[in-house]
Amino acid sequence: MKILLSFILAGAWISGATLLGERLGSKKAGLIANLPSNIVLSLIFMALTSGPGYAAETTRGVPVGMAIDTLFVLVFMLVVKRGLGKALLASLGVWAAAALIFIRAIPPLSTAGAISLYLVVFVLCFSIAEWGLHIRMTEKRPSSPSWKQIAVRALFAGTVVAGAVTVAQFAPPYMTGILSTFPAVLSSTLVIFTLSQGADFARATGKILILSSSNIIVYAITAGATFTSMGPWLGSLLAFLASLVYISLLNLLVAKIR
Repeated sequence: MKILLSFILAGAWISGATLLGERLGSKKAGLIANLPSNIVLSLIFMALTSGPGYAAETTRGVPVGMAIDTLFVLVFMLVVKRGLGKALLASLGVWAAAALIFIRAIPPLSTAGAISLYLVVFVLCFSIAEWGLHIRMTEKRPSSPSWKQIAVRALFAGTVVAGAVTVAQFAPPYMTGILSTFPAVLSSTLVIFTLSQGADFARATGKILILSSSNIIVYAITAGATFTSMGPWLGSLLAFLASLVYISLLNLLVAKIR
């Protein structure tokens, strides 16, 4: 049920988000794509099947996973002009190597340690994108995808996310927290934008995705604090509301980015 719902909801969410992004531009696209989606389903189903305490415990690994995801986005941005296939291979390779290191070689970090790690990687990646690569926002191309193209997007995105959700079912809490942040939504979004809008638009969106990745941390921290006391449903609602407030505030900053 969880895998099926991930397939359906993620496919619909990502295809809809990319359509909005093509119409609203790379800034809005980067904010919309990082609204909580897969992590909402993941934590709810973990709480229902393994208990709220287990779900809350997995959130400790989310900042580590998001730190690795920001590396994924940066590598994609660095390589995508050499070809989409090379960009995916390189970015997924870096993600897999970093995830393996944190899962097998480094002891689980505390929540404060995981957030500190994320902040260091986040600042480094955004600084490289902004001042090293000098990536700037780009104008969107006119685009009117057919219903067939929209369906293909949903099928592709849903398959990627459902596959990631499947893998994340067979691990202890901390490892599950890392694996649950597999960049399924990010990779789907960047691939779709590269194909539909070009590499420059995908890179511009990537810069905002690095910035808005912090929203997933807000969701995870709020969920971890509320699941055991309020249950998964009310906890998820409060965590999502916290994310919406945070994204609204972040939008004020993103509006000033060139």
